[in-house]
Amino acid sequence: MAKQVKKHGYSCKLVRVVDGDTCDALIDLGFDVWIKSRIRFYGVDTWESRTRNLEEKKKGLAAKAFVKDLLTNSDDGKFSIISHGRGKYGRVLGEIFVKGHDTSVNELLKENGHAYEYHGEKKKTFNG
Repeated sequence: MAKQVKKHGYSCKLVRVVDGDTCDALIDLGFDVWIKSRIRFYGVDTWESRTRNLEEKKKGLAAKAFVKDLLTNSDDGKFSIISHGRGKYGRVLGEIFVKGHDTSVNELLKENGHAYEYHGEKKKTFNG
């Protein structure tokens, strides 16, 4: 049985968008305590932007641009997350929310064709 993770909400400030499903951010832990951490978008995967496959790279860069636009234009780079703990590589797993959108960035990525549902299983192979 999977380990139950208690979800927590946090305010964040964008440092940089790494790719379509990962960003670096300062996370507010409260009482003026902030940590810099890498956040992996929970439940989604985007195509790779660092690959030799030019078609996949094009889709990966489009996903990165989509996320960068949403996060940088949201309240001066501020956003919130619901944390789902840490993933297998130690990154924070988060649902990302920006001001002006009721839907998470994770869901917006899927709705706009930039991502697919992913929960740690074998990744899909890019087929164009």
